[in-house]
Amino acid sequence: MIDSAWKSWYKAKHDQRCQASGEAFEIYVTELLSRFHSDFVNPSPMGSYGDGGCDGLADSGAIFYACYGQRATTGIDQKTKQKLESDFARALECWDDFTNWRFVTNASVGPAPMKSLQALRKQHGPHTARPITIDLWKTDDLWQKVAAKLTLEQLDEVIPGVPHVGHVELADLVDLIQSLEQVDGSFPDNNAPIRPVPSTKMNFNKLPETTRAEFNVGRLLSVRIDRWFSQQSDPTMRDEKAQRFRAIYQEARRTTTDVREIVRRVYGALGGQDFDLSTKRANAVYAVTAYFFDSCDIFEEPPDTYDGSEVAYVVAN
Repeated sequence: MIDSAWKSWYKAKHDQRCQASGEAFEIYVTELLSRFHSDFVNPSPMGSYGDGGCDGLADSGAIFYACYGQRATTGIDQKTKQKLESDFARALECWDDFTNWRFVTNASVGPAPMKSLQALRKQHGPHTARPITIDLWKTDDLWQKVAAKLTLEQLDEVIPGVPHVGHVELADLVDLIQSLEQVDGSFPDNNAPIRPVPSTKMNFNKLPETTRAEFNVGRLLSVRIDRWFSQQSDPTMRDEKAQRFRAIYQEARRTTTDVREIVRRVYGALGGQDFDLSTKRANAVYAVTAYFFDSCDIFEEPPDTYDGSEVAYVVAN
């Protein structure tokens, strides 16, 4: 099963892959199925029958897959109906042993294909001469019944690039990020004081409004971060992470003067690529970044004479 910490990332990528049309969608489906079924076989087209409408067999031939990646831009409902009917007819003609037929599609399924589906189910019900279980799988079904049940290693082969620990510079804070993702609700510590927003520091560092809003959301979890560090066996861990965090920040400043890019790199050091595909993970990343920002470990401290009335951001050499 997928590690829950990265499940939403995989789901977002799955949804993107399922928007592909035609053969690209069908290839993606068979890549998942070949890892889900230990005996999955996708027959090569042969002779006048082609592949017999088959995009994969499993369970010793008992399960038959037919995939349809939407190609049409008009008359979609009718074309889906025609494809469903023709694939099933070809399957009956060419294959004798299957007892479960699964039509996997990313196409819209309106009244026309649904009527055909119900008619086929009646024709091949439990008490007919050729009983067949007929399933229609949409992309969410494909996720729930196949993709979400694969191991991380199997999914990495199909959907590479997940921000695992190896892709995160602050790898030993992944446990902290994951613990913050488990928080339910917007205000996990209603009785805990929220640290004041250091507006002068944000002005001095020229933080954009979007980053300020992200930090303000993150500050709601500051007490939990304090608690997490206090529970670690190494009492120096917080200071070590602060030093590493500052080094990453300083490296970003040496290569760009764009504050948004600096912030993005700091976020990426915690959450990996595409961290913001998951709202919970994004909020956790904002929280940890705001925590170190407020404690003066990253970004620059304004001088005592600075009153916040003007932006005075200084770029490091």
